[in-house]
Amino acid sequence: MSKEIQQIIEKIKTLAPNDKAILATVVDVEGSGYRRPGARMLIDRDGYGIGTVSGGCLEADVLERAKRVFESGEPTVISYDTTADENSVFGLGMGCRGIVRILLETVSQDSFLFNYLSDAIGDRTLFSLATEVSSRTGKLPGRRLYFNEDGVVSTEFDADETTELFTVMRRALYERRTGIEKLAFGEIFIETIAPPLKLLLFGAGFDALPLIKFAKEIGWRVSVVDHRPAFANRERLTEADEIFNAAIHDLDASIFEDENSAAVIMTHNYERDRAILPRLLRTNFRYVGALGPKSRTEKILAESGEEFGDAELTKLYAPVGLDIGADTPEAIALSIVAEIQSVLKNRSGGFLRERKGSIYGRKE
Repeated sequence: MSKEIQQIIEKIKTLAPNDKAILATVVDVEGSGYRRPGARMLIDRDGYGIGTVSGGCLEADVLERAKRVFESGEPTVISYDTTADENSVFGLGMGCRGIVRILLETVSQDSFLFNYLSDAIGDRTLFSLATEVSSRTGKLPGRRLYFNEDGVVSTEFDADETTELFTVMRRALYERRTGIEKLAFGEIFIETIAPPLKLLLFGAGFDALPLIKFAKEIGWRVSVVDHRPAFANRERLTEADEIFNAAIHDLDASIFEDENSAAVIMTHNYERDRAILPRLLRTNFRYVGALGPKSRTEKILAESGEEFGDAELTKLYAPVGLDIGADTPEAIALSIVAEIQSVLKNRSGGFLRERKGSIYGRKE
């Protein structure tokens, strides 16, 4: 779940009981576009916005369109088409050549969407969301269906429409897919939303501080583990979500059960790393990074006396971080966060200028 969504949820919680805001959601992009489907922007009655739906070229027009939705109360889908002229669309001067469709709708504290999103963050729930973009029967856009591993959680669709959506949603959740589906009754925007990545950081030294800061800027949840009270405390780690003043063998087993997690070891202590690394490799974490030379990590694994398979070793990144020539705590933190992001998105972390095809799609 992006930082943008988290900020929008927090803003909605501050609305007065009878107040409303406009939610703008990018539901479809054909061709080039700065933001991808799922990008969101919240607009209050004063015209203040949180989030973005473009690189800045569409926001002013979206704000004007939002005023009309405030007045009518009816959701609408607006389309921006720059395929004919890459320099301008309705005088907006867009630099991308493509078609962008954006859903505008009113939301409030009582909106099921945001209550469900808020609960999903707390419960660490992965789910897929179906939003109607256009209807063949003339219904207004914005109807939704919520689907998680237990099946349909809530639906605003008719029974036969829900039945048709069930198979699509089950596949979308399994594949973690986002995009437009054209069904018998209309166009549906489907997105799979995961809870924020949990970064479990072992070591609260001075080099951990910029890593925490960068991770929070992206919207990740950060938990820090360090046995030293002088380091693992709220005064030093002001931005961390959780602080555990403990050794690894004192931690509750539940900490290691969240699959949507990454871990980084930066204790700078060989004996502690010997206890931590094998334990992390036995989890289902998506990424495990360790500071220090490759030979040091290899020695730790050899001395552990355990056998690790390809699935366990593939998620191990040691030395940790992308090769960007990092030589300061801040640059090292940047390289680590960038590497984790590339792993989450199944990217190599190379130069975009050398990528073939779309920078957003699969590599050709």
